Amino acid sequence: MERYLFLSDLHVGDGRRKDDFEQDYYFEKLIKDFSENPNVTLFIVGDVFEFVESELTLEIDLDNYEKDVENLSADIIDEYEKSHPLVFSALRKIGKRGKIYYIVGNHDYYIFKNKKLLERLLEKIPNLQVLPYYYNEKLKLFVVHGNQFDPVNNFSIEKETGKLVPPLGEYIVKYMMKNFDSSVKVPKQIAKDYDNVRPTLDLFDWFEVISKKYDIGIDLLRFWIDEFLNMMKTKEAKKWMKTNYPFWSMFSKIFLNNFGGIKFGELLVRIIMNFRTLKKTDYLLKKAKRILNNKIDLEKYMVGYNFKHDVGGVDGIIMGHIHKHNFKVFNMPESPKFYINCGSWKPVVERIKGKVFHKKNELFYAVLNVGKDVEIITSTVSMLKKREVIF
Repeated sequence: MERYLFLSDLHVGDGRRKDDFEQDYYFEKLIKDFSENPNVTLFIVGDVFEFVESELTLEIDLDNYEKDVENLSADIIDEYEKSHPLVFSALRKIGKRGKIYYIVGNHDYYIFKNKKLLERLLEKIPNLQVLPYYYNEKLKLFVVHGNQFDPVNNFSIEKETGKLVPPLGEYIVKYMMKNFDSSVKVPKQIAKDYDNVRPTLDLFDWFEVISKKYDIGIDLLRFWIDEFLNMMKTKEAKKWMKTNYPFWSMFSKIFLNNFGGIKFGELLVRIIMNFRTLKKTDYLLKKAKRILNNKIDLEKYMVGYNFKHDVGGVDGIIMGHIHKHNFKVFNMPESPKFYINCGSWKPVVERIKGKVFHKKNELFYAVLNVGKDVEIITSTVSMLKKREVIF
């Protein structure tokens, strides 16, 4: 019997201010337990290493994205290993016993585009194969990170130049790190937590709660909205709008140049952020059902990921990206089909009720035991600290 282990979205960081991966021990233990079994293959479904929110890549010029990414030093990989040696030792251990398939996402896409980063990673971890996606024809299993189906976090092509346009989500992160995180004197934990709030639209209430709790002395929400709107006026954001939403980009110029007041600013931010589905529903589940029903042209979504039209019928699909684990089985006419989302090992800040928020880790993994039949096992370790409940 073959055993496939799936997990995603570790977001292992560079050891600096935005690195909030704290599950090194649990990751090592999980991998050690599975590596002792024969015929184990590990699938890490994207965003394993956090390159986008890294100070080591903060100065990448998104207007010259591909060139800047290709010029990154391979020494960055060494920095990750110094900060999280247990992660690397665990991957080496399982790599000596079986295969590791690394499906790149949007936060670790640099490995896919930079040969030096890839080669350094391959030097450190045996039997590692980095792929844009994975398809098993026998099992009809499709494994992909999922950002390809998220309008704010997929890649696109500029028609005039043919250049790859990076996701707006990446530009938002880098811009806010430079202009919000560095400008506001707040506890370090707040700078880490605000982009872990799910769904993202709950940020408006979270900032209000945080401002009262810490008595910071400034209106965090107003400052964040002002910086977000300034970001949308930049040439990089305008280029993204023009490439992806040419019709709406004409109207955005009028709105962004004439906003005034916190409420109107908040309204504009909500409109902009609603380009993606930000409700608590699993929007990737809807895409997965369409893929399972063969109702999606995958080439349309796989821009930048070297799609080769090698994906045939799909009976099972496994994703990550949205940091919310899920497992669904669909009783379809021809045969049962399934969708798994591997969630995240990164902290998630969620609203409990009203304006009460809590931070938690849900360490999820899925196992496929493949023999005559396919057995699917999922498991979650939930971790919550009382001090991380915020009123």
